[in-house]
Amino acid sequence: MVLRFHTLVMAAALTCSLMSTAAQAHKGIFVVRHAEKASSTDPDTPLSMQGEDRASALARVLRNAGVTHVFASEKQRTQQTVQPLVDQKGLKITVVAAAKGAELLAKLKAVPADAVVLVSGHSDTIPAILAGLGVKAPVKLRDDQYGRLFLVTESAQLIELAY
Repeated sequence: MVLRFHTLVMAAALTCSLMSTAAQAHKGIFVVRHAEKASSTDPDTPLSMQGEDRASALARVLRNAGVTHVFASEKQRTQQTVQPLVDQKGLKITVVAAAKGAELLAKLKAVPADAVVLVSGHSDTIPAILAGLGVKAPVKLRDDQYGRLFLVTESAQLIELAY
């Protein structure tokens, strides 16, 4: 099931309500593509100013979602995307190389049953991450798409939010 919400308020309200029950009953995994990057030619480019604003918006959306674990690739833009939430909640980022999808999936499956996880990846890694978590419907992300937030429930249902 894919739901789309195009306002921050609606996304935050739904996320908080879903996670208040999901965190008690089973884990939920949020998967997000890094925010807007400063350069399209630098392989390890940081976030642009617009990307920094989007990272702050992500932290606001997930502020009350109960996130307990955060994963990001080795690229600074993925880490910068989750940094505002990490700082807010006193969490740490577990870095797993983007090319090591199987390692990331093993780590995700090893988190405690009541964990709420946030994963920051790339347009070309997110479809495989979602599939590896049991999501049946294929998800495609264009290189110019930002602001899509996926929630995978324990039963591998997919809920999509926009922030």
